[in-house]
Amino acid sequence: MSGIYDTVVIGGGIIAAAAGQHLTAAGYRTLLAERDDYGAGTSSKTSRLQHCGLGYLSAASSSIAAFLAHPRSAIECLSLMRRAMQGRAEFVRLAPERVKPVTFIVPLTPENAIPRWKARLAFRLMAASDGGQVPLNLRILSAEEARAHPALQGMAGLRDMRGAMSFTEYQYHWPERIVVDTIMKARAIGMEALNHTAVTGLARQGDRWRVTLTTAGGARDVLARAVVNCAGVWTDEIAALAGAPHLRRSIGEKGTNIVVRLPQSLRGIGFETVTEAGAPFYLIPWGELHYVGPWDSASDGRPEGFRATEAEIAAILGQLGRLFPGFGLNREDVLYAWAGVRPRSLARDGKGSSPAVCEHDLTDEGLPNIFTFTGGLLMTHRDAGRRLTRAVRRRLSPSGPPRPLDAPLPPSPDMDRVTETSVTHAVLNEQARTLTDILRRRLSAGWEPDLGRGHAETAAKLAAPHLGWTPEETAAQVAAFMAETTTEFSLRVP
Repeated sequence: MSGIYDTVVIGGGIIAAAAGQHLTAAGYRTLLAERDDYGAGTSSKTSRLQHCGLGYLSAASSSIAAFLAHPRSAIECLSLMRRAMQGRAEFVRLAPERVKPVTFIVPLTPENAIPRWKARLAFRLMAASDGGQVPLNLRILSAEEARAHPALQGMAGLRDMRGAMSFTEYQYHWPERIVVDTIMKARAIGMEALNHTAVTGLARQGDRWRVTLTTAGGARDVLARAVVNCAGVWTDEIAALAGAPHLRRSIGEKGTNIVVRLPQSLRGIGFETVTEAGAPFYLIPWGELHYVGPWDSASDGRPEGFRATEAEIAAILGQLGRLFPGFGLNREDVLYAWAGVRPRSLARDGKGSSPAVCEHDLTDEGLPNIFTFTGGLLMTHRDAGRRLTRAVRRRLSPSGPPRPLDAPLPPSPDMDRVTETSVTHAVLNEQARTLTDILRRRLSAGWEPDLGRGHAETAAKLAAPHLGWTPEETAAQVAAFMAETTTEFSLRVP
């Protein structure tokens, strides 16, 4: 490590990874520090959809009267839809191996039915936003076709169905790997990155920031011309660390999902509707399973915000039962559940959240050359990286020459299997330090139906020589992985 950087990026989620990659490519000497592992927080608990932004558009166009009454909000929603479509096209084009198309169906009930012309206009607007690069494949079903659709059989109110919309979304199976890939690309062009390294101090020293980095082995300081705060739901904590506890820019919203096995007629098909309160509600295919939700509630960055409660699981099952009473699912049918705290931008009134995705230059608020990002989404992470780099460039020039943004990486061997080669690569080349790092974020084994528990002992034994684990430490890593999996995914232990 050098002692002085142009930029220190705080955080290890997808927005921090994109910021580090784009800043390094622009010529900034950059260090990224993450207190846990890359992609271990909010980025691992996303919807896993590179979605088209239809929800933003429906929020923006509920009625002409609503648009006229709140034009700023409607324009903001339209902008978010445009960015979603552009991010979707960019990601599908650049990382086709990380996504797959999924057919979604939206039933048109008496409560949410819209005229066909309005649906077609909405999809034309979305298609125009990315120049038609990635097809949406809209199909509008008549009432008769909707009632006969296999995925809608058993749905409540089927006889009153006025039709349905079918279109293509894209799903990324493995968000943690996307974060790791992005950071490894940034490292390949010169970024330094540290996981399991917390930023515990921020103080002004001359015209730079002194950043204290703390690991299990101790603390050390580095200097930075600028600090880019991409800590997600914890961004305000970083501002407080820098001496500005009064600056609030972020708020957390918890989203909970359950994983169940649905009838064969829904296999591989996504389903989208709204709850009785008007919130989005999805059934999203996950291999042979589906995850269902989200169930939203207010939250902060405390650990319990990343765990599904029994009340939230029951609420999702209740909503699913109202939609498909014939399924007859109960708590025993829930294979596992997950929750995550989404970092939202604080609303202008300071009392709630806003859908806005924002970069904030805090220079004029007493924190010179500190930049914060709020409301970040995985599907538009590259746009976030570009926006943060532009914000930094307005304050200071890079110290080095530009570099290629998407440097090719050597293939990661056996990512879908636990082998000596794959585990060795994860530890020696991709900075994995714990068994969870290996199984959940470097290899895909942690997202198999048993959540990687069947591979834990093998992976730990393969990693032990590279990480210097004793037999006792190896056993402790296995026990910790099992306990964490049980807690984080609300597994019911017999």
